[in-house]
Amino acid sequence: MVVADCPEPPLRCQYRNRACPRTVRRDTVLVVKHEPDLPRLVKRVLSTEISKILVATNGARALQIAERTRLDLVILGVKLPDMKGIEVLRRLRQIDADVPVIMATGYGSAGTVRAAMALGAFDYLTQPFDTEEMRRVVREALASRGASAFARLDRGEALEAVS
Repeated sequence: MVVADCPEPPLRCQYRNRACPRTVRRDTVLVVKHEPDLPRLVKRVLSTEISKILVATNGARALQIAERTRLDLVILGVKLPDMKGIEVLRRLRQIDADVPVIMATGYGSAGTVRAAMALGAFDYLTQPFDTEEMRRVVREALASRGASAFARLDRGEALEAVS
């Protein structure tokens, strides 16, 4: 759980000492990779920083989860058994255009990186995964998701219920 700075002055805040939906984030991360190494690494490295880590071993399952769950971040493998990670990224953008997606692979090529970035991937990690780099990129991605949520609040859009 991450606590963000609240834009509301403390004396005017109706929540004061309670959990405020504007400041308490319950991050949900989806890890999509057919090999168990990355999901295990993410759980080990980020378990203290992420409230909920979901795992999908193929693209179809990842898209089902994305349709039913508000995701704060997706870590997506490039090679999946049923479809390419780039296709999953394209479909994720149709489901939630704002969710940050970090591409993760051991098979990275310049063309794949360019295609992922053109589709709005937040960043790209390659194997072997450096744990400090992973933490940094994940924190930046989650901060970008939080910043876009506060921007929607500032525009007067409805606050989503925190589940």
